[in-house]
Amino acid sequence: MQALFDFHTHSIHSYDATATFDELCKNALKKGLQGICVTDHMDFDKKDPGYGYYNYDAYMKDVNRCREIYGDRLLIKTGVEITYQKEFKDKIKQFLGNHKFDYVLGAVHLIDHVFFLNPEYILGKTINEIFEPYWQEVLSMARSSLFRYIAHLDFIKSVEFKDSREFRVNDWMPEITEILENIIESDAILEVNTSALRRRHTGPYPSWAILKRYKELGGTCVAMGSDAHSAQHVGFGFKETARRVRELGLKILRKQDV
Repeated sequence: MQALFDFHTHSIHSYDATATFDELCKNALKKGLQGICVTDHMDFDKKDPGYGYYNYDAYMKDVNRCREIYGDRLLIKTGVEITYQKEFKDKIKQFLGNHKFDYVLGAVHLIDHVFFLNPEYILGKTINEIFEPYWQEVLSMARSSLFRYIAHLDFIKSVEFKDSREFRVNDWMPEITEILENIIESDAILEVNTSALRRRHTGPYPSWAILKRYKELGGTCVAMGSDAHSAQHVGFGFKETARRVRELGLKILRKQDV
C-alpha cells in the first residue's frame, strides 16, 4: 500500500500545540509516512487565544532546519491553517499574498467570536441557533476562493450537550450538500481529519455519510490529516481510515500533488 502523507499537523508555532518540529518529523518517520505538512494556526480575531502568536519567520527557520536534518528520509511541506471568519476575508487575502506556502488549509473554529466547542457557545441556544451559523460560515469559506483545502468540515458535531440533544448529520444534509457542491465547483479538496477518532466519534471529520455524499456529487480526492497537536498523534488512525476512503472510491492526495 502507498505510504501516506500527513497534511495537517501543528508544532509549538501554534499556541495550542506541544510538539517541536523535530518531534513531528521523528514520529512521522516512525509511522512510515511519506512526509508531513506543518500547518500552524494563523488567527485574525483579537478574541481568539491564538491571535498574534504566529511568527512566519520563526516557522520557516524550523522548516529549513528540519529539511536539512530529515529531508533525505521525509518530505516536509510548508503550510498554514487559517481560521476563516467572513469579516476578515481581506486580511486573510493580504496575508496569503505576502507569505508563501505549499498548502493552505481553511477552517472554521469560531462563531460570533466564540470557539464553538467551548461550553458557553451553546448556552441558551436552540439546535438551529447552534448549528445553522456554522454551516453558513463554512459555506462562505467554500465560496471565498481563498483556500484550496478545507479542514474538518463537520467539526461542529463535537459540541458537547448535557441533555438529550445531539448532532444528526441527516438533519443538515441540504446545507452540507450546498457546501460540498461549492467545494467541488471551486476545485478545492476536502480534508479527511482523523482527530475525530481521538474524541467520541467512530469516523473522521467529515463523517462517512458526508464523504459518501461528496463522492456522489463528483468529489474525487481528499487530503489526509491527523490534526496532531502533540507528536504522538502524527498519522493517527491513518491506516484504517485510508482503507475506507479508498473503498468509497476516493483518491488520497499524494506528496507530488501539492
